[in-house]
Amino acid sequence: MKHLATTTLMVLLILAAVTSFAQEHPQNRASPAKPALFTQFPDVINCTAGQLNSFFNSRPGENIAVSFNSNLMLDGNVKSNISKYSNLQTVVVKLAQFNNISFTISRIIDEDNQIVYSGHLFDPAYADGFELKNKGGGNYQFVKIELQKMLPTCSQ
Repeated sequence: MKHLATTTLMVLLILAAVTSFAQEHPQNRASPAKPALFTQFPDVINCTAGQLNSFFNSRPGENIAVSFNSNLMLDGNVKSNISKYSNLQTVVVKLAQFNNISFTISRIIDEDNQIVYSGHLFDPAYADGFELKNKGGGNYQFVKIELQKMLPTCSQ
């Protein structure tokens, strides 16, 4: 009888351990570290509307190079330049110097007939990237982002 009680207790403990492990959410497990692409750049890079506007005169297949402060040079092949609506134009540039990630930038004409730029420079395969932020008065900033915090890992 003593062996039956011990065996039953061991089986229950094993089942409890297996069940609790199976119910653990995949996001709670440690995910492998992704490499960072932009460690040599500062957290904030200033730019102007004029610099950003130069992307919108390009055609698909052309190479374009735009230099920003802090030695950031976006040099690559224009993959698309689409005017979807009368107030929205989006350009995608594939950047060879950053392992062929895409830089996506949009030019929006808002309800006050003002031009506003929006964009990002990242790839989910890497730990970091940049998001374009409007600082007003035609001034913009590329602000470094940590993708692990912004984009949840999908394990399905």
